[in-house]
Amino acid sequence: MKLKRFLIFLMLAASISISTPATVDATVKSPTFHGVKIHWEYGRTFFTYSYSIVQTGRFTHSATANSTFSGWKRPGVKAVAKQYVGWRSAVAYWNCR
Repeated sequence: MKLKRFLIFLMLAASISISTPATVDATVKSPTFHGVKIHWEYGRTFFTYSYSIVQTGRFTHSATANSTFSGWKRPGVKAVAKQYVGWRSAVAYWNCR
């Protein structure tokens, strides 16, 4: 009887964990460049991808996630960089000019 309860509990816990969406570890910051706030979002998705998203309406900007560079984007265009890192460290940068 105890084994049956344990198996039911285990199956219930597994079904709940499978139905839960993947965790996204994200941070949103508003650093400043020449006194103007920049929208910067970075973090990890699915525990294995590093990403960096930058957007500003006044400067040319770029995003870097580990070694992946988004390229320089015009003001108002979102710069997105995403790279598979596995369990290694996720590093994100932004740049404006």
